[in-house]
Amino acid sequence: MIQDLEELQRILVEGQRRSMQGSYQRRSPAKAAIPFLLEARSGLKTYVEVNGQDAKAWRSLSQAEECLLNYSAALDCLERAMNLSGQRDKKDLRRLALLKEYEADWKDLNLTPAQLQALGDHLNQKLLEEGCDHTLRCTQEWLKALSIAKPKSVMDALRNRGGYCDCEVLNNVVSR
Repeated sequence: MIQDLEELQRILVEGQRRSMQGSYQRRSPAKAAIPFLLEARSGLKTYVEVNGQDAKAWRSLSQAEECLLNYSAALDCLERAMNLSGQRDKKDLRRLALLKEYEADWKDLNLTPAQLQALGDHLNQKLLEEGCDHTLRCTQEWLKALSIAKPKSVMDALRNRGGYCDCEVLNNVVSR
């Protein structure tokens, strides 16, 4: 059943409120937000299938995708909204640039948001048990245990984000 756009936007706003995400450098949404964000995204996808010319719906879908860290989809939806509305205001252009930057960051990191969250959980546990020895030992162990593709490029990307030891990966990369 297709919900009306206002109801879907209310669900999205509630998901955003619960997500504990800032508007800059998003991180994985809080678990309490995920059901709301998934419901909003699903409903909005259905809505735009029927109402494909509704720029407001495409903007909302872009926001839902962004909150779920699906930057490529968020970009596509925002571009569709901008084309439908026939205007390119400064706010849209700024958001488009940020989405492109975030998408590039995630591609460079070579980890999915879920993998980054799992790395954070692993480091939290290890650092509580053992403390930080000012190396990337726990991070490297995690990458090896999960057979992460291109571990060297992941390590380089972590260092580029200020993660020179396990506690810095946790604080500067995962928690950002």
